[in-house]
Formats: sequence, C-alpha cells, structure tokens
Amino acid sequence: MSPKILLLTLPFLLAGCSSLSEEECRTMSWYNLGYQDGEQGKTRAATRDYVSTCGEYGLKVDEAEWKRGYAKGLELYCIPELAYSKGKSGAEYQGVCPNDASFLTQYDRGRQEYLVEKQLSDLKSDMERTERDIETLERQIRNENDSKQRDYYRAQRERAIRHYEGLRRDYNRIRFPDRVIQFSFGN
Repeated sequence: MSPKILLLTLPFLLAGCSSLSEEECRTMSWYNLGYQDGEQGKTRAATRDYVSTCGEYGLKVDEAEWKRGYAKGLELYCIPELAYSKGKSGAEYQGVCPNDASFLTQYDRGRQEYLVEKQLSDLKSDMERTERDIETLERQIRNENDSKQRDYYRAQRERAIRHYEGLRRDYNRIRFPDRVIQFSFGN
C-alpha cells in the first residue's frame, strides 16, 4: 500500500477502532446508552470502552447514569420468559442476569433447540452438496471413454453414496430421536 493511500485511509481506519466519536461523548445520554447495553445483555465491561474512548478526547463518562440505565435495561433483558427466545435465536449469554438460575433454565432450553436446528441445517447442506457430487460423478461416468477412469469415478460415486447415507442416518437420528414410552399397569 502506498504511503499516500495509507494517509488518506488512516482517519477512517482509526474511526472504526473507537466506539464513540468525540461529538457522541459530548452529547451522549449515558442513561440511554446504559439502558441499551443492558437490554442487549452486554457486560459491565462496555463502560470501560466508553471511559477509554471519551478519555482520549478529554471527556468524562457519567458512569453513575450509565449504571442506572444499565440496571433498568437488564431488568428487561433478564426476564426469564424472554430467555428462551434469546437462546433459540443463537444469541450468546454473557452471564449478566442477577437471577441466573431462572434465566438460564429457559435460555438453555432455547439454546439446545437452536443447536439442534443448526446441526440439522449443517447436515442438510452436506447432504445437498453430496447429492450434487454424486450427480457430477454420474455425468462423468456416462461421458468417460476410458474404462479405468470410469472405474475410478464409480468408486468415487460409491464412496459419496455411502457418505450421503451416513449423513441421512445422522439427520434422521437427530430429527426423529428414539422416544421411550413407559407404561404402568398399577402397583
């Protein structure tokens, strides 16, 4: 990169590193920012970034107002009834809720469903890719004149078919797990 281009892009690169501009540090409603951070489940460490960034401009963060807003935002974030949807969406939990046990029970339930859906999605993508590979190999077998090369493609296709069958078994095992039904005929 030439020095001229570097000098022209340096202000943009540096701006990307700081979380707040000087103007934002001057005019920020620290209560609102704290509320927003709490509502998003960010940790209290977020305030350190603000203190550092605004300190570079010689400005102070009203940490008391930020903490007051943060506590209110956390009240909304930490509602156990909303924890399930946070887990199911794949959002990471940073351990910020005061009543962790209640929140975590619901979050973990949603998170498990998210992980199962992600695993199924990954398997489905692998199956689709393997199907395309099998189709390509079948075309190559049909179009190949050299018998040794055809045999090679056939062996590759057989390997791909076995791989696909393994993926399908895994997909079905996860999608349709065995369920144990217990019967009781009195004691």
